[in-house]
Amino acid sequence: MQNENKKLVALVVEDNQDFAQLVCDILHIQGCTSHVAYRAEAALAAAEKIRPDIIFCDLGLPGEMNGLDFARHMRADAALRYISLVAITGYTSEQDRTAAIEAGFNMVFPKPFKFADLMNAISRYAR
Repeated sequence: MQNENKKLVALVVEDNQDFAQLVCDILHIQGCTSHVAYRAEAALAAAEKIRPDIIFCDLGLPGEMNGLDFARHMRADAALRYISLVAITGYTSEQDRTAAIEAGFNMVFPKPFKFADLMNAISRYAR
């Protein structure tokens, strides 16, 4: 999963501050360092600065970019495309899931997510 000497660094992109805090709290309990961005534009700047190991991102974000746009920008940037992207979203149709995968997300979890899903994403994609 991760080097024992290095904490996993996660970025949570979520406009609901309470939900973002919940995800960060769970990540912290699991020994991760977490950062939060409430809009996709701020998340891109944060990703460039902190280079997280994994990003948990909502699909329905306010502003110029939604979560799908964010994923496309991440995958188009040579310096950021390696970062694992996990969608946590209220958009739960098969069409929404397919759109998220096509945009560049590695995994898609419905809200409310299961604790086991979050742990699976950390162990599977965080390196």
